[in-house]
Amino acid sequence: MDRSLFDLNPNPVLIYDKDSLDILEANGAFWEKYKFHKDEIKSLNLYDLRPKDAYEKLDQVVENREDGVSNRIEVARHQTKEGELIYVMVSSHPYKNGFKNARMAFIHDVTERVEAEKKAKRAFDELNHHVNHSPLAMIKWDADFKVIEWSERAKEMTGYPKSLVLGHSPEVFDFYEDDLGVVKRNMDYLMSGKGDKTHFEVKMYHREGHLVDLSIHTSVMRDDNGDLISILTFIEDVTNEKQAEIRYQRLFENANDGIFIMDEDQFIECNSQVVNIFGLDSKEQILGKSPVYFSPEFQPDGQKSDAKARKKIQKALEGTPQVFEWQHQTLAGKPVDVEVSLNRLQLVEDVYVQAIVRDLTEQKKAQEKLRKSEELFRKLFLKAPGAMVMIDTQNRVQKVNKSFEELFGYTEEELLNRDIDEIIVGEEDDQIIPRMPDKGFEEDKFYTDIIRYTKQGEKLNLLLGAIPVYLDEDPIAGFGIYVDITEQKKYQEQLKKSVKEKQVLLEEIHHRVKNNLAIISGMLQLQAFEADNEEIRNALNDGQLRIQSIGIVHELLYQSGNFIDISFEEYISKLIDTIKNTLPFNHQHIDVEVDTGNVLLDINQAIPSAILINEMVTNAYKHAFDNSQPGKIEILLTKSDKEISMIVRDNGKGLPDGFTVENHASIGMNLIETLTNQLEGELFYTSDGGTEFKVVFENKKQTGSGSLLIANENGTN
Repeated sequence: MDRSLFDLNPNPVLIYDKDSLDILEANGAFWEKYKFHKDEIKSLNLYDLRPKDAYEKLDQVVENREDGVSNRIEVARHQTKEGELIYVMVSSHPYKNGFKNARMAFIHDVTERVEAEKKAKRAFDELNHHVNHSPLAMIKWDADFKVIEWSERAKEMTGYPKSLVLGHSPEVFDFYEDDLGVVKRNMDYLMSGKGDKTHFEVKMYHREGHLVDLSIHTSVMRDDNGDLISILTFIEDVTNEKQAEIRYQRLFENANDGIFIMDEDQFIECNSQVVNIFGLDSKEQILGKSPVYFSPEFQPDGQKSDAKARKKIQKALEGTPQVFEWQHQTLAGKPVDVEVSLNRLQLVEDVYVQAIVRDLTEQKKAQEKLRKSEELFRKLFLKAPGAMVMIDTQNRVQKVNKSFEELFGYTEEELLNRDIDEIIVGEEDDQIIPRMPDKGFEEDKFYTDIIRYTKQGEKLNLLLGAIPVYLDEDPIAGFGIYVDITEQKKYQEQLKKSVKEKQVLLEEIHHRVKNNLAIISGMLQLQAFEADNEEIRNALNDGQLRIQSIGIVHELLYQSGNFIDISFEEYISKLIDTIKNTLPFNHQHIDVEVDTGNVLLDINQAIPSAILINEMVTNAYKHAFDNSQPGKIEILLTKSDKEISMIVRDNGKGLPDGFTVENHASIGMNLIETLTNQLEGELFYTSDGGTEFKVVFENKKQTGSGSLLIANENGTN
């Protein structure tokens, strides 16, 4: 072998021992390609030229090699000393010139070819994957518009398997009746040579019967003569998009806000709400016009409407959304305050401006109402005669009014963001006022008497009204209203002292009246004991009972210590005991039943009523029963909203025949009639199986003494 072919070969060449695979010699191209140094040749082996995962491949080559025969390895993976992988083609030949059992190997770097093949394979695999997994269906037709390729997606989209459509033209599919002409026109257009691509949308019935919306893109390949070679169609299922478009159109039309589509500065589409905002009759009155047509010459900020509108529209077209308030006007000239939102809108290749217009008329009214309300509240707060403070949820002062500053001597600046209790509550004051988040503020308000201190240390008696403010059930602020009741407290103490003195005096008066009445009663009793005439003695006893009935009222008044409430049931019980003890012994066999309701009598009605009951019960005791005849007397009190009724009923012998109050001239009957008139009441009586006297008078308070007699609501038998 010519040594120059070895040394000057541009490709790596090496000589190796065929048994040990040790490298015996290599040319310069080898050392350059594999990055080894010539001094390393004694330690190099063919395994050093391969990555470890390629050792097995080398073992197979050695095993299948025939001695004395040249062989060629198609492609092998080698690596340089630095670890770089390269693809090579190796041809090995026996070599005997000066070496025993050696072989010479010629190495060609085919890395670029292998990488190119890999790339081409990847591209093919990717294309094949995209065709089979693309959301688009792919159909290839021959020059006669017959199906020759049908992708898996086409089957999914239409329901037709490949076996049913191969060799068929588009007429095999069930297109929506109105779209048959569209399909035919586009086929004729491509086959006639007028064009090489089309795009159209149609509806087609899926093999299972439901309609699908299809967007069809078709292109053709022609030969040099312009004749058709093949036709390629991509189909997109746009059913969901069409349904969404319908929903969007409904939303567009039914939106509460007005929606415009503008081409530059002209309206090309709008919804019905725009018609309502501008007070028009139809869209036709809007389309083709500019926003300025429905605007005054100047906006409220003084800018000209046309110039301001152009700036806003231009910024929106440049991609910067615009949100601003605008004043439109109706054709009648009525101003309409709106909020406008402008956005760039790209539809296919065209760019538009979408405007959303919200009528602010009601909002402006509400804002003005709120502004007035806030101003009223501000003035009320600041100028209120009561001292007022606003605190946050941490009890820190946020605002005080002038009255607060005057009452406590602090300025608002001295109080801001400080805990109000740490400022005006005394160090020894243990009165706990609940704070807003606490239990005590679960109601809408809280009132209490408190003691607080001014900046100068003056003690103040105050009425505190605390009102929390909640938002979504959470406290956000609170108001405290302080009313100075220091002077009222002084007057209250004086009144308490005065009332106590008067109470003692009244008790003494009632006690003395009762004692004086007791003296008179005793004198009458003595006169009765000394009287020889039975008629005089009875008259004196009757007078004694009448005086005692009045005395019982005064006794109960001073014993109870309460000049407003007195138990009428207790009065009747004492009265019956007095009657039994005063009248002769033969009357003691009579039972008395008492039933009182919840009757309130002022003293002007109570004393006449007491004497009335005394007279009616005494009459029953004395006249209703003969000697030791057993009997029963019932005393009933009832009350309604308008009247009070007193009944004394017995089961005795009844009234004499022809009895009338007018012709019965006894003192007792005269008293009953007189007292009934005093009460402005009416007297009724019946005599059927006994006698019943009933006095009815108006349930009202009379001028004079305000004391009340209360009949216990529980009856007594």
